[in-house]
Amino acid sequence: MARLKRILLLAGRYLRENPYRELEVKRHLEARGIEVIFALPGKTINKGGFPESAISDPVFIREKTILLNGEYDFKKALRGCQAALFSTWRCYSPLVETARKAGVVTINFCATSGQDHWSNGVDHCLIRSDMAKRLLDIFQQSGQIPYPVSLDRMTVVGSMLHERFKGEELDLLPDRTSFCRRYGLDPSRRIVVMFPAGIGPYKVKVPLWHPDWSQEQVDNYIKNMIEQYNTICNAVISSGCNLVIKLHPSAYVSYHCKEDDEYELWRQHPSAKILEPEDTNIMFRHIDVGVGLNTNSSMDTGFFKKPFIYIAPGSCTFVPFVSQEKMENCCGIPLGPSSHWHTKPTCSPTPWITSWLGWFCQLEDLPKLLSDPKTYTVDPAHADRFIREFWYSNDRKTAPRIADHVVKICESEFASATMIMVLRRLRMTIEHKLRQIMKRT
Repeated sequence: MARLKRILLLAGRYLRENPYRELEVKRHLEARGIEVIFALPGKTINKGGFPESAISDPVFIREKTILLNGEYDFKKALRGCQAALFSTWRCYSPLVETARKAGVVTINFCATSGQDHWSNGVDHCLIRSDMAKRLLDIFQQSGQIPYPVSLDRMTVVGSMLHERFKGEELDLLPDRTSFCRRYGLDPSRRIVVMFPAGIGPYKVKVPLWHPDWSQEQVDNYIKNMIEQYNTICNAVISSGCNLVIKLHPSAYVSYHCKEDDEYELWRQHPSAKILEPEDTNIMFRHIDVGVGLNTNSSMDTGFFKKPFIYIAPGSCTFVPFVSQEKMENCCGIPLGPSSHWHTKPTCSPTPWITSWLGWFCQLEDLPKLLSDPKTYTVDPAHADRFIREFWYSNDRKTAPRIADHVVKICESEFASATMIMVLRRLRMTIEHKLRQIMKRT
């Protein structure tokens, strides 16, 4: 049986928070005797791709990384490869099609935030969780995702989003005091992190969600959203808590946002500290509670077993690509905040997430909630249920699982291809024999 010898691994979107995450997959594939061509997407093939300067990063240089700036680069990198492994992203479908036409096995996996997984028409999807698998199937059934992949070609393995590459140099600031000192926070006070949506992307997304709206309506929606965020900031600060603002990853990607504009918006709160994206992993270790309005960030705090407070969305309603009811039907754990799971709720109080660890409140009730010590605790059993449903596991072993399944999938595809070839040759032989017999008769 043929075995996998060489594979092209294409990274996904650029995340300053964790730019090396896919390299851990590379290392585990290499440990299995496979040559890996590791590639970064340039902005010509991925608007959220890596800047040209990334190729000069010492870590990427050491890993012999290449930068792809177009289809020609991709085809060149694919030469001699038996498989192509994609860190899933929305714009990769044409590259997947190119790879499939070249006769290589195509697989993708998850290394992004949020609930999206783009199937891209690959031979096999390595999915973050059971929830993500069911949700992707719903999106595919709705016809909104081209190039669907059948459920029997999806395998749950976890996500690489919060995995760390062991070859990178980390400034982990292991203690809370050091982290607080870096940002001028008071170590004796709770650390509340607000996760706002990117204002730039909303200027693009809101007209798509509401095509019947005028520009004035769009502007008012965004204005109201910013006012709600400002009120949240004031409530956190007046409650005597440290306030840290974690900007949306899109704030560092120029195709939707200008980083300076996003920073300027939040600098109006002098007591608030804007998190540097490189400190994201450290922040999750020291955060006491997250707070947000229209975000999926409760998934990330939940990965680290930390609570999250959703504020009632008010005018910041969401027009989902599928109905909230269908999304909730995908969820295999109680809906809404874990504070009320014991009541067996029939729906989530916010359209932004189906279930999470933590709380839900009206904006005016936030100070009271922040003053209650119970707000900062999470039931370990609840955390385990949440992680299993939304992440599969937080054991930091997703990379070896991906490597194992890539090898298994490729061997299965190679065996199927060999069998098809054998059957084709057998059919040709039989047809040839039959023609000979027909001639003699």
